Amino acid sequence: MDETQSKATFVALSQALTGIAGSLLAPSLDPKNILQTNYNAFTSNAGPYAVRLILERFTSLKEQGFSDSEIAAQISADADNGPVAASIIKLWLLGSWYALGQQNVSVVVSSNSYTNGWIWPILQAHPMGYSMMEFGYWADQPPPLSEFLTPPSQS
Repeated sequence: MDETQSKATFVALSQALTGIAGSLLAPSLDPKNILQTNYNAFTSNAGPYAVRLILERFTSLKEQGFSDSEIAAQISADADNGPVAASIIKLWLLGSWYALGQQNVSVVVSSNSYTNGWIWPILQAHPMGYSMMEFGYWADQPPPLSEFLTPPSQS
């Protein structure tokens, strides 16, 4: 599997694990290069064996016709892939890589990954000391969560 295929499989796996549409995780326009940053964090921190193992497992399950939620459940329950899956989820949500099998050992991947972590739109909040929202935004009712996690419908 070359890097392009590996990255596409990483996005599809990430979609299954997080429930966030792959087109949102890896938009065609990514000026802050979040996908490449997160992919690099995944490959360098998980290690080549774990990367190959989880991507091959995902591909196998997908080819067998399992849904994303079924794949996520099977991979997360697996002794070898579960810790890697948990770290991938935390990577997308928090912008940090958590050492495999350790809940409190993490490294912030980059300031962009942190400030663009999916936890913020899910919580409908922003990181402390950083906001792209207009002053007074908190006075309005937030939009529904689905607006943040699913791509707009194609008309």
